[in-house]
Amino acid sequence: MKGRYIAVNFRERLHKPYPLVMDGAMGTMIFNSLPDYKGNLELLTIERPDVIASIHKLYIDAGADIIETNTFGGNALKLHEAGLDSRCEEINKAAAMLAKDVARGKAFVAGSVGPTGTLVEPMGITSAETVYNAFKRQISGLVAGGVDCIAIETMTDLQEARLALLAAKDITDIPVICSMTFEQNSKTVTGTDIVTALATLSQMGADVVGANCSMGPDGLVALFKGTIAQLNELGVPLSVWANAGLPELIDGKAVYSLSPKRFASLSLEFAQMGFTIIGGCCGTTPEHIRMLSTAVKHILINTKKTKTFHYITSRYTHINVVNHTGLLIIGERLNPTARKQLAAELKENTFTFLRNESKKQQDEGAHCLDINVGVPGIDEVAMMKKAVNVLSNTVTIPLMIDSDNPYVTQAALWQYPGIPIINSISAKKQSFETMLPLLKKFGSFVVAMCLDESGIHKEASKRIAIGETLIDLLQHHGIALSRIFIDPLILAESAESGAAPETLKVIEHFAKKGIKTSIGLSNISFGLPQRKFINNVFLKLALQRGLYAAIVNPGAIDTTTAKPYSTEELLALDFLEGRDKNASHYIAHFGTGQQQTQQKEKTISILDRIFELVVAGNTDDIEPAVKEALSQHTPETIMNDALITALEKVGQLYSNGEYFLPQMIASADTMKKGFNLLKPLMLQKKESVLGKIVICTVKGDIHDIGKNIVAMMLENHGFDVIDLGKDVPNEKVIEAIQQHKPDIVCLSSLLTTTMPNMGTIAHEIKNQKLPCKLMIGGAVVTKEYADSIGAFYGKDAVEAVAVAKGIVKKSQ
Repeated sequence: MKGRYIAVNFRERLHKPYPLVMDGAMGTMIFNSLPDYKGNLELLTIERPDVIASIHKLYIDAGADIIETNTFGGNALKLHEAGLDSRCEEINKAAAMLAKDVARGKAFVAGSVGPTGTLVEPMGITSAETVYNAFKRQISGLVAGGVDCIAIETMTDLQEARLALLAAKDITDIPVICSMTFEQNSKTVTGTDIVTALATLSQMGADVVGANCSMGPDGLVALFKGTIAQLNELGVPLSVWANAGLPELIDGKAVYSLSPKRFASLSLEFAQMGFTIIGGCCGTTPEHIRMLSTAVKHILINTKKTKTFHYITSRYTHINVVNHTGLLIIGERLNPTARKQLAAELKENTFTFLRNESKKQQDEGAHCLDINVGVPGIDEVAMMKKAVNVLSNTVTIPLMIDSDNPYVTQAALWQYPGIPIINSISAKKQSFETMLPLLKKFGSFVVAMCLDESGIHKEASKRIAIGETLIDLLQHHGIALSRIFIDPLILAESAESGAAPETLKVIEHFAKKGIKTSIGLSNISFGLPQRKFINNVFLKLALQRGLYAAIVNPGAIDTTTAKPYSTEELLALDFLEGRDKNASHYIAHFGTGQQQTQQKEKTISILDRIFELVVAGNTDDIEPAVKEALSQHTPETIMNDALITALEKVGQLYSNGEYFLPQMIASADTMKKGFNLLKPLMLQKKESVLGKIVICTVKGDIHDIGKNIVAMMLENHGFDVIDLGKDVPNEKVIEAIQQHKPDIVCLSSLLTTTMPNMGTIAHEIKNQKLPCKLMIGGAVVTKEYADSIGAFYGKDAVEAVAVAKGIVKKSQ
């Protein structure tokens, strides 16, 4: 009943079972009182407080439970048009204090926050930061004046509404109402439908969401009738304040003709639909509000609601993660790591590839697009802002923000007009502590990796334990389970044999608990030919175990699990399930696999046999062969004329595309087993080594497969390798150089965010005049970047060996 719970605070009152009645139009009443007024309406609060106070009093006497401050155009950008931006805080504080003084406990006071009147980028040229600051100044004044809540209203642009909401939440913890304006087509003028808009604002922290202005109550009733079930599922109170019908132009003035009685009769349906706040907008008067209050004051509404997080959104559409069926397809082709054209265009600040590929992936059936702008040498924060702006105007589907740099992620979240997925967070302390505040602030969904300080594990049980811990941590900090996608972290089966079945166990475990899982599919086939067959087979296996989402090439996947496997897929299945060691049969099928070791006559030399065993990756027979060779040859001869030459042959095959990662690893492992037999004997004879190398993965990067392969290849080729491991602090690298005095320091990085550590170490080596050369490599590292920091570049393990040999040869 009206005023019945006015003694409680506004947040508590929102959850009482009776509607709250909001006041009606302020502008209409001002011009009724001052028909010839030509000045700034907000300034009237200071110049004619008596007029504004009398309007507040009329609405309270009419039965309004909430009155709004006279600050609809009180943001700094709007006031700037009148030369009043320097008085922004003053005007808003005065308006709040005046309304509170009139209300005197009889009504709540809502601080009115309207649009800036500018177009926010990417639609316009006004920056998000400028708009945010304009709202922040206004809301600061309103809060200082003592308002009970903030009413962000009449918003036509979802991005502008988001920025106002962010400003409010950064300043105060009082409730915030967010209200959008919709056209007859049920969308804002910027193209956002009502469910997408209100879900976005609710999940970003709005306490009440709804619509105002737009049209008369009949039009808004029709708008809400088709969506009320979805909107009720948001779990927040709903609000509506309609115009007094549609305006007619009479004698040059806009006249609203809907009578108070008719207005109240039509608005009654809002109460019957369960709306918590109902009021009037343009053209409504105290009499409209009196009739409205009388009509709705006895209606009981359901206020026992719990906020939900079900919607991934863009400006134009949404994905309901609860109702979505089939695989959630996330397009992978907006990542410059494997796309030279995209990397080149980002460096040139052009976006043709970004536009074309985003459209293609959307047309191919992607539900969402992963965007990564990690290119060496660019301002990644600035570039991410531009990329998000481009994509927001190019495609309608939502985005996944792909960066482990919190500053890059934050930049994207500020620019993005919706609720994206953040890729990613982990249980590592730094990741968790930097990404968690962004999740809380922006209401985003998140990919949670089964990763902690102990690194990436092959065993399903360890990954599951980390995933469970991470989920518990996120929920403890208020992140709803519905917002979390668990990433089991696919390991390349070519490098980690047996990891695929373990990954499937992780997916199945979480799927059975109703927890969404997401994978980066292409990782499974790294280092192999014709990867689509392995990708599709693993995808089908994962779907059978309940996989929810996957980052994939949408034009190259097959999600039909019932279709029989092709010959190629059966070969892929054998590999993934461990029946085809090193993918030998799979690769041979495509004509580029390793050659089978030919049966030789017994007269073949033992050195040739060792050579062939290494090329074939035969770890089983290498040790007996080396032992046999030691009865005929010196360790140095076996090393140089068999093991090293074999590994060089493997390098050639790899460079020519005839060998892939599994073969190279198998050969390196074979060579290492043979070398381990020779090493003690060579040391006894004090045989010289080619040179000393310190190698590691730089600070912040836990990816070390590539580094391990390089280290093994260097050691097998005769270098003394000191492996510092992964995620190594810069100062530890310098200490190791000072201690071990290596000829070469090798640094690896897979992430653009950690790559700058290479430059820091290079600078320190030069600054301290340390007598060593620097070589760098990794997926994101380029020769251009290496040149820029004065380092040598090794694009892969084979090239790294060749470069290292060249370095030591020149220094001799």
